[in-house]
Amino acid sequence: NPAVAPAAARGVVVRPVDDLPRSTQLAEVIVRRLLEAEIPASTRPVVSGAWVIAADLVTGSDAVRLRWHLTRADGEELGGLEQTIPAGTWARSTPKTMEIIAAEVVDKLSVPLSGGTKAQMEALEAAMPKVQLLALSGLPGDGDAMLFAAMRKMLDGGGLKLVESGADFQVRGQVTLSPGHSGEEVLAVSWTVMDRNGESLGTASQQGGVPKGRLSAPWGSLAKDVAAGGVDGIMEILRAAAGK
Repeated sequence: NPAVAPAAARGVVVRPVDDLPRSTQLAEVIVRRLLEAEIPASTRPVVSGAWVIAADLVTGSDAVRLRWHLTRADGEELGGLEQTIPAGTWARSTPKTMEIIAAEVVDKLSVPLSGGTKAQMEALEAAMPKVQLLALSGLPGDGDAMLFAAMRKMLDGGGLKLVESGADFQVRGQVTLSPGHSGEEVLAVSWTVMDRNGESLGTASQQGGVPKGRLSAPWGSLAKDVAAGGVDGIMEILRAAAGK
């Protein structure tokens, strides 16, 4: 009876998105975060009338989409979100990746899980921190445009509100090249997250070898690989800063 249904979840069942071990691990991380938020949760239906968090997994050539739904026991949908994750990042999911995915799921669904209204959810969305990705410069070939576009897509897929001005946080990328082994160059990338006053909040760094002259050619998938390698660190810094 909807008239007497509890406004907040009396218990939540988190379903893995598929049968692979990484999906079971992700469900368990979401359950842990729900328990830390004092919301009873499990991967098994141990509470009568429990709500359900589940996701549709849509696989693409370069990314996967997780379309999450929060539903009441009677099937009524109370909230949801969509996450876009680079295919490589999903395939080699690390504990840090799982924590970032789970944290966003719990954050975005916290209002309906606690019995909040649609208006409160919209207010929470409006209060999301605004992030500006600064333009890159000085890279060979089409690297400036391609790496900027790839990282912007990664950040947007992570649920951030990207803006061109008036940002709460800025992300600046810096790339350097140095000699490597025979026939190679070492590509080092650092992504610095700054507050609205320009003060550094942290830097995510990555590096790897590339064939000599590769960066003068069209970047293509290389830009996606570099962006995928740096986005987790950026998200971790942003999440820590926004939580203060």
